[in-house]
Amino acid sequence: MISESIQKLMEQKGFKSFTLPQEKGIPPIKEGKNVLVIARTGSGKTEAAIFPIFDRLLSLRKIKGIKALYIAPLRALNRDLLERMEWWADQLKIKIEVRHGDTSQYQRRKQAESPPDMLITTPETLQAILPGKVMKQHLREVRYVVIDEIHELVEDKRGAQLSLGLERLSEITQNSFQRIGLSATVGSPGEVASYLGKNVETVDATEDKDLVIQVEYPLEEDTDLASQLHVNLETAARIIRIRELLGDHQSVLVFVNTREMAEVLSSRFNIVDENIDVHHSSLSKYMRIETEKKFKSQELKSIICTSSMELGIDVGSVDLVIQYMSPRQVSRLIQRAGRSGHRLGEVSKAVILSVSEDDILEAAVIARKSLGHELEELKTYDLALDVLAHQAVGLAIDKYKVEIDEALAIIRRAFPFRDLSREKFVEVLQFLKELHLIWVDEEEYGRKRSSYQYYFENLSMIPDTRQYRTIEVGSQHFIGVLDEEFIATKAEIGSSFIIKGRAWNIADIQDDVVLVTETESLGAIPAWDGELIPVPYEVAHEVADMRTRIEEYPVDRNALEVAQAYLEEQSQWFLPAADEIVVEVFANFVILHAPFGSLINETIGRLAASLVSAKIGASVLMRSDPYRIAFQFPAAPDYKSVIHVLESTDPSHIQPILEITLKRSNLFGWKLAQVARRFGAVSRDAERYRLRRLIYAYENTPLYEETIHEIIREKLDIERAQQVLKKIQEGEISIHVHQSSDPSPMGMSAISSMGASDIVFPKRAEREILKTLQARLEKRRVRLFCVHCGEWSATFTIKHLDDYPKCRLCGARFLAILDKRDKDTMAAIRKRLKKQKISEDEEELVIRAKRSADLMLAYGKKAALALSARGIGPQTASRVLAKMHTEDEDLLRDILEAERTYARTRRFWD
Repeated sequence: MISESIQKLMEQKGFKSFTLPQEKGIPPIKEGKNVLVIARTGSGKTEAAIFPIFDRLLSLRKIKGIKALYIAPLRALNRDLLERMEWWADQLKIKIEVRHGDTSQYQRRKQAESPPDMLITTPETLQAILPGKVMKQHLREVRYVVIDEIHELVEDKRGAQLSLGLERLSEITQNSFQRIGLSATVGSPGEVASYLGKNVETVDATEDKDLVIQVEYPLEEDTDLASQLHVNLETAARIIRIRELLGDHQSVLVFVNTREMAEVLSSRFNIVDENIDVHHSSLSKYMRIETEKKFKSQELKSIICTSSMELGIDVGSVDLVIQYMSPRQVSRLIQRAGRSGHRLGEVSKAVILSVSEDDILEAAVIARKSLGHELEELKTYDLALDVLAHQAVGLAIDKYKVEIDEALAIIRRAFPFRDLSREKFVEVLQFLKELHLIWVDEEEYGRKRSSYQYYFENLSMIPDTRQYRTIEVGSQHFIGVLDEEFIATKAEIGSSFIIKGRAWNIADIQDDVVLVTETESLGAIPAWDGELIPVPYEVAHEVADMRTRIEEYPVDRNALEVAQAYLEEQSQWFLPAADEIVVEVFANFVILHAPFGSLINETIGRLAASLVSAKIGASVLMRSDPYRIAFQFPAAPDYKSVIHVLESTDPSHIQPILEITLKRSNLFGWKLAQVARRFGAVSRDAERYRLRRLIYAYENTPLYEETIHEIIREKLDIERAQQVLKKIQEGEISIHVHQSSDPSPMGMSAISSMGASDIVFPKRAEREILKTLQARLEKRRVRLFCVHCGEWSATFTIKHLDDYPKCRLCGARFLAILDKRDKDTMAAIRKRLKKQKISEDEEELVIRAKRSADLMLAYGKKAALALSARGIGPQTASRVLAKMHTEDEDLLRDILEAERTYARTRRFWD
């Protein structure tokens, strides 16, 4: 199948035979066909692509230029691939290099002078080199394009951009290049093949590999460990189980679903000194590489990681994968479990540690589906107008000017844009013309000087996100960081959220800081809520269907007993079936038990909330999860109106209704700002939090249309929501009402955990907060000034003040507390004592100083403490001190409450 040279190198490397992907993939690749190779991680599919390419490159070495492009979605994969291929390339005298955003100017210059035979790069860097004068000449020789981990690109805008980039590349190359896609096992291989190009031969080399998955719910109680780690007993039990599994295995990857969970969990292990580190996308490149190296060399026993470790980064042998909480999707679990037993013939083992009863049920279904190889379908990201705009400008830069019909034909060759109409394309071109990014006439369009800046500033379709520091009002302690999307879409003064395992209430939002106070709010949203991938309909529906037969699923005894007890208790109220909606009514809540998955429930929930709010003339709060939709009414719950929406709304009206309501949402403003940047309507560094005016400026434009399209694509499922409404209205899905004074167990889950929050710490002792407050106040340096004689002033640390300080000159206790730099107040008081005329502003300073002196006269050092707190002046301090506290803790408690009130209300003060 391959040349003798490569066969000899295979023998040197210890390759005894071809793997199945190589056996099935190499022949059609050698024949020059476009090929999609589907195989598990670690099965040798990379070599299936590069061996025949290397064979061909041996005969093309005399031709100057880049003959092969290898495109991978992550820079880390680029680095890994180079290390993997370098040995082969050195032996064969083939030149391979990497190019991405971190490549130095020196290396780029060298590549321009002497191009490699194969360039390993990312989708974004391909966009960067396509217009380059020198690099474009080198790209004319491209014969092969390999897209690694292609399944990771198909469903998002990066993939849509890459598909158009390949068509632009085909305009540059002298030869029609061969396309090779490498993919993990996917649920819709036909869609991936269509994305890759035309006439693609799909090679499914998925082997039956032994896969062992167990869902567990640890119950071992250790109060000492829970106290040591500041976690509840249930979390301590899971940590004990992880430690047991680490002890039984050599190398373990612990996957979590969010970056915050990775940080919180790793911090708990640091306390007990486990040989474990953390790996996620927010960490620096250096830290990630160091962690990977240490794990590969077995200096580290385990890594706690997010999806950053799902792809084929080489970290050596892994003999167990632990998934902390349900992975939410089958494809995620298969990809993650496949990191263990990586080599052929080995068993892939995974343990899912569930954190709640609902989590057990969901994980059990995903485990069964993984064992049965029932993956979710992929769907390409079609007709993204911001991607179209960027690539239309790219074409203009490539060609200087281009006929509209020629450009349209090139763009339509890309599968995600196959249905683009000429009318829509011209509309986008005209919008770009209004933004002064191109010129357009009736038949053609072309580049302008501004085209270049726009194009190169928007090479990436990954949104830039700012981070906000979270600070506790009382202690001024740093709590953690919040992403801009959370701030823009969910954070409001007075709302609550969960971060670092605790619930916090937002007191104020300033620039890049969020001031918070601790709360016990049941409705607190996890700060990482937006990071969670949606649970699909198929999983949620099976969860509802299997509740009476969970013993048939791969769960351990503890998980089985906990789930059965939960379901038995729930059945005393009702047990929702897969083909019904139970409407649970209690207090001011209406909860639809609807097992339709994350996106469908969010769609139906938004629809019902908007229509019912309009009917009753008051806001109805809505939250959804994959199994329930919860509505909170301002007064009595109007469940009949909710049911009326389900039974009477024309399914075809869902989208137009939601388009109207979405425009008024925080989510729309946030998304519009992102899309505006990708269109070049605003600069990348424009102030993000104040972009609401864009909504009015760009109404009825492609930018506005794409914002709606992006929200519907990523957050909702209109089509399947329409199917659910149709089934309700045709009687295929029945509706039952259950009213009670208390929520059912599942109802309680709906209002308290919407997106399971684990590692909720016991509430900190109030004494600890007050102690921190006291230490802060006592460190403050203040100036004491005698209002009686006007001659004496001195600066003190409050801690070292006498209980009732006196003027060192006249002995009076009539002392004002001033800022140590406040000379204006002292001057005003001296003028008053000398009977000199003072201005209105000076009069106010004197009055304020006398009020603080009155408090010092009456309360001494306690007054100094109160007056040194944030936002507390003489008037507020007077109210606090008037309570005549006998205990210091009581005084500090009231000072803390006054500080919190100030933080909540300061934005109204002027």
